[in-house]
Amino acid sequence: MASQLGQVVVNFVDNIMVAKLGPAALAGVSFANALYAICLVFGMGISFALPPLISEAQGAVDDRRISSYFKHSLIVNLAFGVISMILLVAFIPFMKYLGQDPEIIPHAADYMYYSALGMIPFMIFQTLRCYSDGLSETLPSMIIIILGNLLNVILNYLLIFGHWGLPEMGTAGAALSSLISRVFMVFGILIIFRHWKNLWIYLSEVRFNMYKSSYFKKILSLGIPSSFQMTFELTAFSAAAIIMGFIGKIEQASHQIAINLASITFMIATGLAMASTIRVGNQLGKGDISKVKDAGYSAMIQITIFMIVAAIGFVLARHLLPTIYMDNTEVISIAAYLLLAAAIFQIPDGIQVITLSALRGLQDVKVPTFITFLSYWLLGIPCSYILAITLEWGPIGVWIGLILGLTISAIFLSYRFKMLTDKLAKKQ
Repeated sequence: MASQLGQVVVNFVDNIMVAKLGPAALAGVSFANALYAICLVFGMGISFALPPLISEAQGAVDDRRISSYFKHSLIVNLAFGVISMILLVAFIPFMKYLGQDPEIIPHAADYMYYSALGMIPFMIFQTLRCYSDGLSETLPSMIIIILGNLLNVILNYLLIFGHWGLPEMGTAGAALSSLISRVFMVFGILIIFRHWKNLWIYLSEVRFNMYKSSYFKKILSLGIPSSFQMTFELTAFSAAAIIMGFIGKIEQASHQIAINLASITFMIATGLAMASTIRVGNQLGKGDISKVKDAGYSAMIQITIFMIVAAIGFVLARHLLPTIYMDNTEVISIAAYLLLAAAIFQIPDGIQVITLSALRGLQDVKVPTFITFLSYWLLGIPCSYILAITLEWGPIGVWIGLILGLTISAIFLSYRFKMLTDKLAKKQ
């Protein structure tokens, strides 16, 4: 969980510091993130194929498969990092044609460039992190993510505002800080692995001269649907940010604050979800279906309790939390209002991410992918646009659509997990 929270702190710190530059800069970062995060999350989805495969191999006591899965996953993830970097850089000149306020485009373009370069170290680190997580060794990634975040905070202070003789780079400085931090995290986690016997033992067996198409197919058959699952949700939130841009830059900046705060609880939920993937996969490898069900349902109960507490916190502190970012009265007022909606979607958001991960542990990805597409793109986002733009409900209309999509997703995914585990139990 701490590792997942650490991942989102990079973006959280970027937003707080960029907000000091004004609403236009924050809206620009929001717009760039709405596009860049699509590649980021798609890449995370591909890398998330590794933990259930490794945990199942560990449960079956098959050491050879562990090393092979890591090697093939690294190649797949590195290739995606290179391709996505090229696509993001190539897209920068076209950002001005997406109907946004012209004032925010320079900020968005500067942020996008260095963020795109960070895709390669991000995907390498994701491979290493998912490898250790799959072996239930989460401490190394937690340590290096904390150190990487500390470095990011220091570099943000220096590069965004131009302290200690360094150039004042604004939004570009925030993205460059994240890039440098991600490179540091790759080398840092490798150093830790070298001195961690349970992790290095499998890496030392890796040979990059022989590959099997069956391993690539297995990784892609799990990774690509997982990527689409995460991307459907992420692009729904990206579309929501763009719809907010149609309303105005003040509303877009307010939306970014509310989403950034909500992303903290989401990443904690993702940490619990990763644990459920590993536990479900490990018990599946051992053939213990009763413990498979226990792993999934206990995670759902835990996340529901946590999200209720988070929702209460959002409601009680809704006027205080936005002031962390800026002192613009209009932005704070709208953000506080949107945090009420964020409180409502906490529970369905937590349940859907847990059940998606539990199903991934069962290596069931195709039907869940369709469920996420249905929930977000056939229901959620159309409702957001109709309510916010057509019916002129404004920012709250966007969030009502998001709540609808998350709720439908949580219901159908929970039923899917129950159906599959009951079916597996009957076969025993």
